Amino acid sequence: MRNMTSPTSSLGTARFGPYEVDVRLGEIRKFGTRLKLGEQPLRILMFLIERPGELVTREELRTRLWSADTFVDFDHSLNSAVQRLRDGLSDTAEKAQWIETVPRRGYRFVGRVEWTNSNGTKTNGAKPEAAIPPPALPADPPHETVPPIPPNSVRATAATRPRPNWALWLIALPAVLVLCAATYLYLNRIRTQPASSPAAGHVMLAVLPFENLSVDPAEDYFSDGLTEEMISQVGELSPDQLGVIARTTSMAYKHTQKSVQQIGHELGVDYILESSVRRDGDRVRITTQLIRTRDQVHVWAQSYDRRIGDSISLQEEVAREVAHQIEVKLSPAYTSRPPRSHSEPLANEAYLRGRHFQNQFTPDGYRRAITYFQQVIDRDPTFAEAYAGLSDSYRFLVVTDTISPAEGTPQLTNSAHQAVLLGDNLAESHNALAGAMMDRWDWVNAEKEFKQAIALNPSYSNMHRFYAALLASQGRHGEAWEQINEAMRTDPLSLPNNAEMVRTLYYARDYDGAVVQAQKAMQLDPSYYRTHFWLARVYAQQQMYKEAGAEAEIVLKATPDSNLALTEMAYSLASGGRLAEARKILRRLDERAKSSFVPAYNLAIVHIALHENDAALKYLQQAYDEHDWALLALLVEPRLDPLRNDPRFRAIVTKVYPQ
Repeated sequence: MRNMTSPTSSLGTARFGPYEVDVRLGEIRKFGTRLKLGEQPLRILMFLIERPGELVTREELRTRLWSADTFVDFDHSLNSAVQRLRDGLSDTAEKAQWIETVPRRGYRFVGRVEWTNSNGTKTNGAKPEAAIPPPALPADPPHETVPPIPPNSVRATAATRPRPNWALWLIALPAVLVLCAATYLYLNRIRTQPASSPAAGHVMLAVLPFENLSVDPAEDYFSDGLTEEMISQVGELSPDQLGVIARTTSMAYKHTQKSVQQIGHELGVDYILESSVRRDGDRVRITTQLIRTRDQVHVWAQSYDRRIGDSISLQEEVAREVAHQIEVKLSPAYTSRPPRSHSEPLANEAYLRGRHFQNQFTPDGYRRAITYFQQVIDRDPTFAEAYAGLSDSYRFLVVTDTISPAEGTPQLTNSAHQAVLLGDNLAESHNALAGAMMDRWDWVNAEKEFKQAIALNPSYSNMHRFYAALLASQGRHGEAWEQINEAMRTDPLSLPNNAEMVRTLYYARDYDGAVVQAQKAMQLDPSYYRTHFWLARVYAQQQMYKEAGAEAEIVLKATPDSNLALTEMAYSLASGGRLAEARKILRRLDERAKSSFVPAYNLAIVHIALHENDAALKYLQQAYDEHDWALLALLVEPRLDPLRNDPRFRAIVTKVYPQ
């Protein structure tokens, strides 16, 4: 840790609760034991405790503490650092004991601080002078330098250089050899002993994509599936002590040429797990190694030769060894669960193929995933993860209006219940059931299942994103913002996560913030249609109808057969006064509804934009009868505002959200 004191600082320590911050040394202790918070979280803490009870804005933190080389964006870097600070202080955003979040503005230290001067004098409250200097520049790598020659100086000539004293060298040589031997033994001991314990802090780990060493590059689905399974396994080891970067962000480093140290800096992780897999017939060889990022020490490495059918259960074995090496305490839920015994080779392979197609995040991909997950279940009816995957796949098809709730909801609900029955200790199972409960408007049990999933694996990014949708739909916008930021903390490169940040701000009616967030999301992938989908809604509410239409056009080009895309286009056109064009699309939707599923909710939205409220209410009642998932947003959807004073609308709201 660099020295963080200011040359003018006269205060030595700050105390709050069981914690003591030594400003001069740049350290924090709890009951006398030093905590390993990391430099940036500690800097944030020292800034906050300078001004207890006062709002410290995000911009102040950026200006005072942040250098320019943050990964992805400043918001993610700050959110990640604050979360690590909270983890170290055993604090939470929901029940803040020390660090309170002021949504979209900044943070406030809410505890009582007692400062002690270097001469022992105690003061209460705000620190009278700065304890933190501006952010230090990264240290240059060590290299040899030649000191400059002062003006008018004379270089030493061969005649004037001092001669070496060989007698002294001969005397010192044995001591030098002993020192070198001792250094070698010490470094070797470091490399072979377990990593230092994180008992006082929170460790972050990234599982890099498994390198496919097989001859056939088509086997990538297998190596990618093992990567995702390993991420899931490690994420469940010790939720209180170990966080894991999620799949999408990890997969961005596939075939990377970056060093471990550079990846560690970009992701803010303490360890990296590197692995390779070579498949030969029904045998598989997996080699894995754990690397500490701060010094690139290889903490542990191991190779395994197993049957294909044992490839998934092997992940649990590796995960437990990682926990041993990092010295984290396994959670009771993880230690008490029975070993995974999915040893049927074809079932394992079908499961990995299902995950591969699921991660394409397209209707066609999810349809193919359903086929493979069903193959898994046919071969191994006890495969809980396959039931969870089946449920998630059906739910995606329902929420994208690809299939009707009548077709998809029974399938996804039954699969989710079976997943929990067979895998009550899996976060994926409870996340699937939470989604099923949302679609049935069972808000209480949906939230209960989300919380259970979080307790089992808080690094599971998708779960936080779905939970944010539930919270936003209930008008709990601050909590929704915290959850979507939790999703971003472990998976900042996820396109769905970035797009759903726009959704969260849209439902909170922070339209300016939503535009800013959409612009950030498009820096990752300007073609990702979900970002444009939400931005079209934002622009329409800002009465920027030309811009809304342009965004809706992008969505329609990306998904030309989508009911949702046609609805967004019609709404944007009608809102902007282009009624004839909007009615043309409405007729297209009406015609399609005669032979395939078109949600009544979508038709209601278009009629609202056409100022035809009676027709809109008729279709909303039909949407209620169809149990349309989109009624989730009845309380917060701005496009429904023209109906809010109508008793017929309030009656529907009461049935979906009973008091």
